[in-house]
Amino acid sequence: MMIFASFMVTLDVFMRKILNTTLGGADEISGYLFAIATAWALPYAFLHRANVRIDAVYVHLPRLLRAVLDIFGASLLALFAVTLTWRALALVGDSYAIGARSVTPLHVPLILPQAFWVSGWILFCLCCALVICGMVYALLRGNLGMVHRLGGALSIDEEIAEEGITVKPTRENESKS
Repeated sequence: MMIFASFMVTLDVFMRKILNTTLGGADEISGYLFAIATAWALPYAFLHRANVRIDAVYVHLPRLLRAVLDIFGASLLALFAVTLTWRALALVGDSYAIGARSVTPLHVPLILPQAFWVSGWILFCLCCALVICGMVYALLRGNLGMVHRLGGALSIDEEIAEEGITVKPTRENESKS
Protein backbone atom coordinates (compact mmCIF):
# COMPACT_ATOMS: atom_id res chain seq x y z
CA MET A 1 0.00 0.00 0.00
CA MET A 2 2.79 2.41 0.85
CA ILE A 3 4.60 1.76 -2.44
CA PHE A 4 1.36 2.27 -4.38
CA ALA A 5 0.67 5.51 -2.50
CA SER A 6 4.19 6.81 -3.10
CA PHE A 7 3.96 6.09 -6.84
CA MET A 8 0.54 7.71 -7.01
CA VAL A 9 1.70 10.88 -5.21
CA THR A 10 4.89 11.04 -7.29
CA LEU A 11 2.91 10.71 -10.50
CA ASP A 12 0.50 13.39 -9.29
CA VAL A 13 3.39 15.78 -8.54
CA PHE A 14 4.97 15.24 -11.97
CA MET A 15 1.64 15.65 -13.71
CA ARG A 16 1.03 18.94 -11.88
CA LYS A 17 4.50 20.24 -12.70
CA ILE A 18 4.77 19.06 -16.32
CA LEU A 19 1.18 18.79 -17.62
CA ASN A 20 -0.43 21.36 -15.31
CA THR A 21 -3.09 18.79 -14.35
CA THR A 22 -3.62 16.38 -11.47
CA LEU A 23 -4.81 12.86 -10.80
CA GLY A 24 -7.15 14.22 -8.18
CA GLY A 25 -7.43 12.58 -4.78
CA ALA A 26 -3.89 11.19 -4.58
CA ASP A 27 -3.32 12.85 -1.22
CA GLU A 28 -6.66 11.60 0.11
CA ILE A 29 -6.11 8.02 -1.03
CA SER A 30 -2.52 7.99 0.22
CA GLY A 31 -3.76 9.18 3.62
CA TYR A 32 -6.25 6.33 3.81
CA LEU A 33 -3.60 3.82 2.74
CA PHE A 34 -1.12 5.12 5.29
CA ALA A 35 -3.64 4.83 8.15
CA ILE A 36 -4.64 1.31 7.09
CA ALA A 37 -1.03 0.15 6.64
CA THR A 38 -0.06 1.54 10.04
CA ALA A 39 -2.95 -0.19 11.80
CA TRP A 40 -2.11 -3.51 10.13
CA ALA A 41 1.61 -3.11 10.91
CA LEU A 42 0.99 -2.82 14.65
CA PRO A 43 0.19 -6.52 15.22
CA TYR A 44 3.21 -7.53 13.13
CA ALA A 45 5.52 -5.23 15.09
CA PHE A 46 4.10 -6.44 18.40
CA LEU A 47 4.46 -10.13 17.52
CA HIS A 48 8.04 -9.58 16.35
CA ARG A 49 8.84 -7.53 19.46
CA ALA A 50 9.86 -4.62 17.22
CA ASN A 51 8.35 -1.90 19.38
CA VAL A 52 10.85 0.58 20.77
CA ARG A 53 11.82 0.14 24.40
CA ILE A 54 14.27 1.91 26.63
CA ASP A 55 16.05 -0.92 28.36
CA ALA A 56 19.09 0.63 30.05
CA VAL A 57 17.95 -0.58 33.49
CA TYR A 58 15.79 -3.48 32.27
CA VAL A 59 18.75 -5.66 31.20
CA HIS A 60 20.25 -5.48 34.71
CA LEU A 61 17.11 -6.59 36.54
CA PRO A 62 16.44 -10.15 37.76
CA ARG A 63 14.63 -12.36 35.23
CA LEU A 64 11.46 -12.62 37.34
CA LEU A 65 11.15 -8.85 37.65
CA ARG A 66 11.78 -8.46 33.91
CA ALA A 67 9.01 -10.99 33.21
CA VAL A 68 6.57 -9.09 35.44
CA LEU A 69 7.53 -5.80 33.77
CA ASP A 70 7.11 -7.37 30.33
CA ILE A 71 3.57 -8.43 31.20
CA PHE A 72 2.84 -5.02 32.72
CA GLY A 73 4.17 -3.23 29.63
CA ALA A 74 2.19 -5.45 27.26
CA SER A 75 -0.91 -4.88 29.38
CA LEU A 76 -0.51 -1.10 29.18
CA LEU A 77 -0.07 -1.34 25.42
CA ALA A 78 -3.19 -3.51 25.21
CA LEU A 79 -5.14 -1.01 27.33
CA PHE A 80 -4.15 1.77 24.93
CA ALA A 81 -5.07 -0.40 21.92
CA VAL A 82 -8.46 -1.36 23.36
CA THR A 83 -9.28 2.26 24.21
CA LEU A 84 -8.35 3.48 20.75
CA THR A 85 -10.16 0.58 19.07
CA TRP A 86 -13.31 1.23 21.11
CA ARG A 87 -13.31 4.88 20.00
CA ALA A 88 -12.48 3.90 16.40
CA LEU A 89 -15.43 1.50 16.35
CA ALA A 90 -17.67 4.31 17.56
CA LEU A 91 -16.35 6.52 14.75
CA VAL A 92 -17.02 3.82 12.15
CA GLY A 93 -20.52 3.31 13.56
CA ASP A 94 -21.22 7.04 13.37
CA SER A 95 -19.87 7.24 9.81
CA TYR A 96 -22.14 4.38 8.80
CA ALA A 97 -25.18 5.80 10.57
CA ILE A 98 -24.97 9.20 8.92
CA GLY A 99 -23.61 7.98 5.59
CA ALA A 100 -20.49 10.14 5.97
CA ARG A 101 -18.47 10.89 2.84
CA SER A 102 -15.19 12.69 2.39
CA VAL A 103 -15.43 16.40 1.64
CA THR A 104 -13.20 16.05 -1.39
CA PRO A 105 -14.11 15.67 -5.06
CA LEU A 106 -13.89 11.87 -4.63
CA HIS A 107 -16.75 11.80 -2.06
CA VAL A 108 -15.46 8.49 -0.66
CA PRO A 109 -17.89 6.79 1.73
CA LEU A 110 -15.79 7.00 4.90
CA ILE A 111 -17.00 3.62 6.10
CA LEU A 112 -14.72 1.98 3.49
CA PRO A 113 -11.28 3.20 4.61
CA GLN A 114 -12.38 3.32 8.25
CA ALA A 115 -13.49 -0.32 8.20
CA PHE A 116 -10.11 -1.49 6.92
CA TRP A 117 -8.36 0.80 9.40
CA VAL A 118 -10.34 -0.38 12.43
CA SER A 119 -9.91 -4.03 11.42
CA GLY A 120 -6.16 -3.60 11.89
CA TRP A 121 -6.76 -2.21 15.37
CA ILE A 122 -9.06 -5.12 16.21
CA LEU A 123 -6.39 -7.57 15.10
CA PHE A 124 -3.84 -5.70 17.21
CA CYS A 125 -6.10 -6.04 20.28
CA LEU A 126 -6.51 -9.77 19.65
CA CYS A 127 -2.75 -10.22 19.28
CA CYS A 128 -2.15 -8.31 22.51
CA ALA A 129 -4.69 -10.43 24.37
CA LEU A 130 -3.28 -13.72 23.11
CA VAL A 131 0.33 -12.77 23.83
CA ILE A 132 -0.51 -11.51 27.31
CA CYS A 133 -2.42 -14.73 28.07
CA GLY A 134 0.57 -16.74 26.88
CA MET A 135 2.94 -14.63 28.97
CA VAL A 136 0.84 -14.99 32.13
CA TYR A 137 0.50 -18.74 31.56
CA ALA A 138 4.25 -19.07 31.10
CA LEU A 139 4.92 -16.99 34.22
CA LEU A 140 2.56 -19.12 36.31
CA ARG A 141 4.36 -22.23 35.07
CA GLY A 142 7.71 -20.66 35.96
CA ASN A 143 8.87 -20.54 32.35
CA LEU A 144 10.56 -17.13 32.37
CA GLY A 145 12.30 -17.86 29.09
CA MET A 146 8.94 -18.25 27.36
CA VAL A 147 7.68 -15.00 28.88
CA HIS A 148 10.73 -13.28 27.41
CA ARG A 149 10.32 -14.93 23.99
CA LEU A 150 6.66 -13.91 23.82
CA GLY A 151 6.92 -10.32 24.92
CA GLY A 152 10.28 -9.38 26.35
CA ALA A 153 12.58 -6.74 24.97
CA LEU A 154 15.04 -8.06 22.42
CA SER A 155 18.59 -8.29 23.67
CA ILE A 156 21.44 -6.96 21.57
CA ASP A 157 22.38 -10.54 20.65
CA GLU A 158 18.78 -11.32 19.61
CA GLU A 159 18.61 -8.19 17.46
CA ILE A 160 21.90 -9.07 15.77
CA ALA A 161 20.75 -12.66 15.17
CA GLU A 162 17.42 -11.43 13.75
CA GLU A 163 19.29 -9.29 11.24
CA GLY A 164 21.25 -12.36 10.15
CA ILE A 165 24.57 -10.73 10.99
CA THR A 166 27.45 -12.95 11.99
CA VAL A 167 29.86 -11.18 14.29
CA LYS A 168 33.38 -12.42 13.72
CA PRO A 169 35.78 -12.09 16.61
CA THR A 170 38.64 -9.68 16.04
CA ARG A 171 42.25 -10.62 16.77
CA GLU A 172 42.13 -8.36 19.80
CA ASN A 173 39.09 -10.24 21.16
CA GLU A 174 40.65 -13.64 20.39
CA SER A 175 43.81 -12.80 22.32
CA LYS A 176 41.76 -11.78 25.36
CA SER A 177 39.98 -15.13 25.55
